[in-house]
Amino acid sequence: MSRPYAHRKSQNQRRKLDDYLCQYCGSDKNVAAHHIFEYSKGGPSTVEGMITVCRRCHLNIIHADSEIEIEKKENEITTAGKGGK
Repeated sequence: MSRPYAHRKSQNQRRKLDDYLCQYCGSDKNVAAHHIFEYSKGGPSTVEGMITVCRRCHLNIIHADSEIEIEKKENEITTAGKGGK
């Protein structure tokens, strides 16, 4: 499934705003814009609805044993904790 141009544009803007750095560990390797609210469940494809994370932290976020928490408030995102195995 191909995502719309606006979606890709938002992803690129998010990475640029985050200086192409993972917002959990600070890595600049294999970073991507991650939806805070799942895209497959209707999460918005907006700059505010994404956070830049590296592949490793992304895997930690999506696994059940992750201790990373994302506090989701309008126009504010706070992260805390550490990833799972």
